[in-house]
Amino acid sequence: MMNDTILSINNLSVSYSRNNDVVSNVSFDLKQGEIIGIVGESGSGKSTLLKAVLPIENGVLLSSGEIMFQNKGLSSMPQKEKMKLRGKQIGMVFQNPKASFNPIRTFRKQFIETLKSHGRYEKENFNQQVCEVFESLNLMEGKRILDSCPFEMSGGMNQRISIALSVLLKPSILLADEPTSALDVTSQEQVMDELLRMREHYQTSIIIVTHNIGLLAKVADKVGVMFQGRIVEFGTTNEVLQRPKNLYTKKLLSAVPKISDRLEKIESKNTEDLLELKQLSKEFIKNRKCMFKLSQVNMQLKKGEILGIVGESGSGKSTLLKQIGGLQHPTAGTIVFKGKKLEFHRTKSDYCGMQMIFQNVFESFNPRLTIRSSLSETLKNLCGIKDLIERNNRIDNLMGMVGLKPHLADRYPTELSGGQCQRAAIARAISVNPELLLCDEITSALDVSVQAEIIKLLLNLSQELNMAIIFVSHDIVLLSNICEKIMVMHQGKCIESGSVNEIIKNPKEDYTKRLLTILTN
Repeated sequence: MMNDTILSINNLSVSYSRNNDVVSNVSFDLKQGEIIGIVGESGSGKSTLLKAVLPIENGVLLSSGEIMFQNKGLSSMPQKEKMKLRGKQIGMVFQNPKASFNPIRTFRKQFIETLKSHGRYEKENFNQQVCEVFESLNLMEGKRILDSCPFEMSGGMNQRISIALSVLLKPSILLADEPTSALDVTSQEQVMDELLRMREHYQTSIIIVTHNIGLLAKVADKVGVMFQGRIVEFGTTNEVLQRPKNLYTKKLLSAVPKISDRLEKIESKNTEDLLELKQLSKEFIKNRKCMFKLSQVNMQLKKGEILGIVGESGSGKSTLLKQIGGLQHPTAGTIVFKGKKLEFHRTKSDYCGMQMIFQNVFESFNPRLTIRSSLSETLKNLCGIKDLIERNNRIDNLMGMVGLKPHLADRYPTELSGGQCQRAAIARAISVNPELLLCDEITSALDVSVQAEIIKLLLNLSQELNMAIIFVSHDIVLLSNICEKIMVMHQGKCIESGSVNEIIKNPKEDYTKRLLTILTN
């Protein structure tokens, strides 16, 4: 590794409004071929720091300090020079892959357009180059993917495709904002391997913002811990993670879930069946070909029980929740809820009986409505509460139940942090007193401290309201800490299910063993 400094951040303070700095007095150097990881809770300024480095107009205002790229100041650089840096010299992988692609244009068109604009397009070798990078990220059938559109892919697949595009551009610096938050553990490992290959082959320098501390331990040379806009601790990965000095760093590390906690589970005392799936299947038609997303899935869930579903991206986890929640119609099989076979056209009572919380919480709210207005609509339409004063009192109580102050209900979704917005989504879901809560990767974009708070909240609500939960996650360690049973999905099928201890201690399937091996190494 070379010792040349490619990026230098000196006493940097940035804001969005000139009044309040979101990042304050941050300083560090990035050497060529070096990987620096930035961790911290939601709202600590991690993503804002990356936006300040990226040479585009994104609303970030430089209050003081300087960013030097190859000994040139970015803030004083002419706009034309900044444009030349984007993508080719400084690339970025966004947390939300939808920010990278047009949802209704094929990947082929978008890849060609982007590579051409940065002088990286080679017509004769295009398919081969792209497919090789796709395969390294476990994206098979590269030509089919290139001829597909982003809206046809899962969030995890879109994320890997956006990383593949960054690899093809070969930037000098890659800024990665939560690049693995939507990915299962096997995909996370593949992405990290690919980033390490970029560093090895092209001497790419990388800054990774993530809440996955275990991931940083494997790939980062140095780690910076951010709290309230400042870097409170910075040093080599071993120094920060093994011998932390700052109290906040110690608190952050203590919140990381550990698989040994699995023995603390309390078995459900309920024996009454709440939900049963019988031979549930879902197929989609693509280019006149049938593709199964779900294949003959069977499942039983009792009242008050917490079931975890784990599997890699594209395994059918989210598709399964959509069938249960009534967002999609199964191709075959039956769904029985509280002894009643559910049809596609469901009643108001059916929707009140089960509620779903989505992975991308900000997109689940209307951005033009305050949280109070969104909750008020739910209480009026599903609960039949017509009186505005009664609805507002109920909303204030709900906010308290999920650990939020009532005045936060008067803010818009974008004015809340990820953790606060997720709590608001939980408040909306429990407002109708559901017997079943469907949670689709609801903690994947949250830092470990906020994740621990959300999990504790769900466990308390489940116990207080005798509410069953189906919790979809790519993190089997997390599931082992909150669930009574775990179901493992692979290629649309349930390949293994049982109690937490059965799955963790005595996995039968090779795929399950591989998941556990990756997490414990």
